[in-house]
Amino acid sequence: MTMTMFASRRGVLAGLALSLCAALAPVAGALAQDAVADFYRGKTVTIYVGFGPGGGYDVYARLVSEFLSRHIPGNPNVVVENMPGAGGRIAVQYLYAVAPQDGTALSVPVQSMALDSLLNVLPGEVDARDFLAIGRMTTEYELGMVWNNVEANTLEKIMETPISFASTGAGSASSFVPLMLNDMIGTQFNVIQGYQGANAAMMALETGEVDGAMQGIAGMTASRPEWIPSGVVDVVWQLGLRRHELVPDAPAVAELGNTDIDRAALRLVSGAAEIGRALITTPNVPDDRVEMLRTAFDAMVADPDFVAAAQERNYLLEPMNGADLQAEIAAQMDIPQDVIDRVLPYVVAQ
Repeated sequence: MTMTMFASRRGVLAGLALSLCAALAPVAGALAQDAVADFYRGKTVTIYVGFGPGGGYDVYARLVSEFLSRHIPGNPNVVVENMPGAGGRIAVQYLYAVAPQDGTALSVPVQSMALDSLLNVLPGEVDARDFLAIGRMTTEYELGMVWNNVEANTLEKIMETPISFASTGAGSASSFVPLMLNDMIGTQFNVIQGYQGANAAMMALETGEVDGAMQGIAGMTASRPEWIPSGVVDVVWQLGLRRHELVPDAPAVAELGNTDIDRAALRLVSGAAEIGRALITTPNVPDDRVEMLRTAFDAMVADPDFVAAAQERNYLLEPMNGADLQAEIAAQMDIPQDVIDRVLPYVVAQ
């Protein structure tokens, strides 16, 4: 047999092998989907929320619970379980160490989970990179705001005039952001801790008990949609890497800082907005189930019924797929130690 004939036959065999693989790929995909369907059929998937009912994390979890099942093979029952405590961190630790690691436990986690993990302030030894990201419903920019009768209604004015600011507790963004701004740009926020959740803090703002408070923009558009457009409140900062299109005149915290290290520290805490209201599952879930959950999520956020329900309730949508969200979490934890050290004293409970 000549070399030319051998090469020709080898080429034919290779072509046949590729054709066979191409023909079998849909079959393999169908078998994988059948296996996932068999697993999920008749089961209950629980979405854990680290905050009480009615808050920004809870409402997005409940929206997902209404629509996700129709896109998961096997159509499991999907329910929401609230597990409040420690600013959402208890639920993150539960998902990491206690919840089933088989794809039946999901969570809309506190958006600072990467930062909290990086700073080792989560209960237990939790590495946020071990969670498996399913997808993000929307970014969530936390807004620092003051009531419309407060004269100190910009950061520049708050550098000259102290104002009271409601906080849900030490270590929360409503505490560490104003405290960082006090030290890093010279504002005079008088942080009053101990409000039981964002709704309580916003009620204190509404009644005049405090001058300022913080709530996420997604929560604002859902529960108080007219406050910003009609000038009920003035937004003085937004915790994000960039300015949100709905509040283009308020400075993003990532823009601020008078030194390189302070600017880097403020960018670090601002990154949580990119995780926003997301869906994750536990470590060690089999790859085929993770892939199917991600596929189901992508189908859900494109579902016209899901989009219509979000719009009807004034919920913002800015989806991100699971692979990109996984990369975002990893990037937020790839931070120089000097920047971590600059942030740590503010985030650790004062």
